Amino acid sequence: MNIFSILASVVSIYTLLCFIRIMLSWFPGAEYSKFGMVLRQMCDPYLDIFRRFRFLRFSSFDFTPAIALCILMAAQAFFTSLATGVGFRLSTILAMLVMLVGNIFTSVLGFLAVIILVRLIVYLFIGDGQGSYSIWTAMDRAISPIIFRIAGIFFKNSTISFVKALVTSFITLVVFSAVITYAIRILGTLISLIPF
Repeated sequence: MNIFSILASVVSIYTLLCFIRIMLSWFPGAEYSKFGMVLRQMCDPYLDIFRRFRFLRFSSFDFTPAIALCILMAAQAFFTSLATGVGFRLSTILAMLVMLVGNIFTSVLGFLAVIILVRLIVYLFIGDGQGSYSIWTAMDRAISPIIFRIAGIFFKNSTISFVKALVTSFITLVVFSAVITYAIRILGTLISLIPF
């Protein structure tokens, strides 16, 4: 076992710990348990680096943990490749970075598309969920600025209904994500072919 396989294993374990730390934050009080406090001390210094970037937050959605985990997974893949003796050229590293950024971006778009699709389905089957505070009201507050901004691109001078904004945003995100995925694959392949 060489130093790179040890580093890959350490990064893999740390990635898992960060993932557990992120999941604990979804359950009230769990992150303040003894185990949660230990994970906070271990993982928060790394996760806090990404929390500084405000552009990774859309409305009440915070994508900084996803970015942090993706970077750890890229580091693990890098160390694993070095451990197997594949080695890296500068062009391979650049291609890997381009693909990582593209994957992060399309993951964010995909996540938003799924949230919007779920809200659209619920809206069509049970209505708007207004009247009392519910999870749907909270979701509407979170996604409304995003969906109306996206729909506003296509319907500049007209009134946009909530359903119209949901449908337009969902279709836009799916198409845009597919185009970016395809473009990133082509760009990554072209960069990796550069002989340096």
